[in-house]
Amino acid sequence: MTAKEIIKSTLSYSFVLALGLGLGFGALQGYTWLTTPATVVMDDFSSHFSLTDKPVIMYGVDWCPSCKNTRAYFSKNNIEYVEFNPEKDPEALERFNQLGVNAYPVIIIGNKRIIGLDVEEINLALSENNIQL
Repeated sequence: MTAKEIIKSTLSYSFVLALGLGLGFGALQGYTWLTTPATVVMDDFSSHFSLTDKPVIMYGVDWCPSCKNTRAYFSKNNIEYVEFNPEKDPEALERFNQLGVNAYPVIIIGNKRIIGLDVEEINLALSENNIQL
């Protein structure tokens, strides 16, 4: 085998390997993109507010670090909220499941559902609903 053939063969195998890795990575990213719910969704969440007079609802659990940080953020900023724990309250679990999410915390402010402690989105939703920080 000549040096030219070796180089050609190496380049061909490298191209096929790179193409395969790229397609595999792209397929994984596409699957994640298609199956991961949006972190912010606008919808009618008024049924969740029928159980409280607080302007902010949080679905959270005791073991969740992000829930702990969200509680601290709400406390630090004097944001009135009510928390429902789906692991302790079957009715809260039913309402949580209706949201179509599988992560904590879920925060509902007005017509927005926010997954996770997204301070920018929380502040925007508070502002849109005339809730002062």
